[in-house]
Amino acid sequence: MGFDIYGLNPTQLTSKPEILNKNWGDLNEQETEIYFDARRKYEQANPGEYFRNNVWWWRPLWDYVCVVCDEVLSDKDKDGGCHNSGHKINEKKTNEMCELLKIEILLDKHKEYEEIYKERINNLPLEQCSVCEGTGQRDDEYVKGECNSCNGLGKRKSWDSNYPFSAENVERFVDFLSYCNGMQIC
Repeated sequence: MGFDIYGLNPTQLTSKPEILNKNWGDLNEQETEIYFDARRKYEQANPGEYFRNNVWWWRPLWDYVCVVCDEVLSDKDKDGGCHNSGHKINEKKTNEMCELLKIEILLDKHKEYEEIYKERINNLPLEQCSVCEGTGQRDDEYVKGECNSCNGLGKRKSWDSNYPFSAENVERFVDFLSYCNGMQIC
């Protein structure tokens, strides 16, 4: 599962290739390859078109954005960013978000946040393994013997350790915000 963020009125820095006006499902194998290559290049050249994170990367990024942009985002916006249900955030708000996040980047606050975040994740206590219920052993239809989820320890890393945060991801999102002119979270 992922979060696809679309610009509502993205600034066009290059013209859209004609093949992108076609339904890729109607294309043959060679045309499909050309279509997706053109789409990738077009989205890279026009950063306000599309931004994507899988759920693991999106949640920490959105949490950070909500803290930095607390005064800009309504509770409905904050909640809307936690679901891929099509919530829209208008151009005025995305521009304000962008400005606040750019200040964070200029001051390297996003890098400081990354260090603090990683330290917090690395210092989380181990949790009881839910697969073997802390015994370190399994006896089910899939595994007989040492639990393959915790390597027989009965404990494993916190579930929160699956959610990474990086300053680079913040920078990519700000690049998107700089050109999206409003966004929809799908």
